[in-house]
Amino acid sequence: MVRKRILLMLLAVLAGLAPLGIALPIGDVLFVKVVEIGCEGVYARKAALLPKGEVIYFWEQTRPPNDEEKRLRALWFDEQWEAFRKRAEQKGIPEIERKSQAIAKELEVELAKQPPVIRSLQPFFSAATRGLPMLMRQALKMAFPIARQHFINQPVVLSAGLKIRHPDGREEGIQVDVEKLYGEETWMRIPAEEINLRTSPDGRFLALETSEEFIVLFEFRENAFSPLAQVRGQSPIGWSHDSRFMFVTRSPKRDTFAVYKMDGLSEVGSFGPVQRPVKGFSDIRTVAISNELLAVGGGNILCVYRLADGSVKQADRRTLGRIGGAPDSVINGLVFSPDGRKLYVASARGFFVIDPHTFAVLEEYILPAKAGFSFDKLADVSPDGRYAAVLYGRERLYGWATLFFWDIRGKRVIQKIGTEQGKMLDTISKGFRFIYPPANLTKDWLFLLVTRQDGVLELYRRR
Repeated sequence: MVRKRILLMLLAVLAGLAPLGIALPIGDVLFVKVVEIGCEGVYARKAALLPKGEVIYFWEQTRPPNDEEKRLRALWFDEQWEAFRKRAEQKGIPEIERKSQAIAKELEVELAKQPPVIRSLQPFFSAATRGLPMLMRQALKMAFPIARQHFINQPVVLSAGLKIRHPDGREEGIQVDVEKLYGEETWMRIPAEEINLRTSPDGRFLALETSEEFIVLFEFRENAFSPLAQVRGQSPIGWSHDSRFMFVTRSPKRDTFAVYKMDGLSEVGSFGPVQRPVKGFSDIRTVAISNELLAVGGGNILCVYRLADGSVKQADRRTLGRIGGAPDSVINGLVFSPDGRKLYVASARGFFVIDPHTFAVLEEYILPAKAGFSFDKLADVSPDGRYAAVLYGRERLYGWATLFFWDIRGKRVIQKIGTEQGKMLDTISKGFRFIYPPANLTKDWLFLLVTRQDGVLELYRRR
């Protein structure tokens, strides 16, 4: 668990930022690579980008675990898993059994009212529903060896810290106390996944987020980031295009949000919880904010809150089907235009530009069945609304991603980054955590920073 005092220590590295220029590369693509940050054995797990091309990143130096460390990890994992399995058998699965039996009976009653051809499906549906607890037990058996192997083989962290890299190549930073941050025993020191760094579009604010469900906010003053406040919340967090408003997530289900006005850091209000039309199968995947609206999207969810009065407007099923697909609508990414008049939507069905007040579709692209790519994550849209930075990775093992730039009006891919095996971008698989897209762009789209799967950062500049 990350300690608060360790987090505050990290800010010593943020002193003395100076905006420096770099040469403008010339090429035939939208972005050209300037530099790679990282070396063998050192992984940049989390990174943020500042307006002048400065890169802030949390790094870890690792080595493979030895046999003794693997043995100790296996013992600890087996103990934890057994406790989890017992809780599932005692509480979780019996509850699923009760619910599945009730659902099966309800289905049987409904099917009995239908024509013979539909009633013939009754045995299948009843068996499938009543078999849910058995599937749950089977899932536990299947997940155990996969999770165990992954945990045991995690690398051991030798050293870690926070650095700033300036555009001229100069770096400054500090190391953290590995024992306090990761644990006293070496087998405990697996790479930290709970740390996130986010910067506001204007570069004035930095949010340092951890698994302790609080966010430390810093403000850039006199060439250094100074602690501003501690805010209760977790991922996802984000700012409006002009950095006037910030939202943070306020519930374990990630369906309730607090919005702050950054001038004076006053809370505007609380929004949510988001109404889930399909219980148990809908999730929050993306959130965006403008100076007037807060948009929330996910599985079977697309809604917009007005910041002024907290009122909410939800897309109806017909609109959800058109934008996110049918029968299950999946919204993967939302970004407001700088003026807040347009909402860009990446979905399982394609790419859309809609009116956030009415959900009217202004532009649309329907993904062909054999397109060779998909709109899995939306990193950003250019200030002029011409291009979208999108990530896809479903065809990749383990969720490794490729970044592509989408010509919104031309409806075509104009550039791809991270297509080589071993040099694709970091994972975009959701799992049980919210994962930010491993691609950051400055507000003016002059700089692009991507995180590769091998822990190397790549900084690009617009040609």
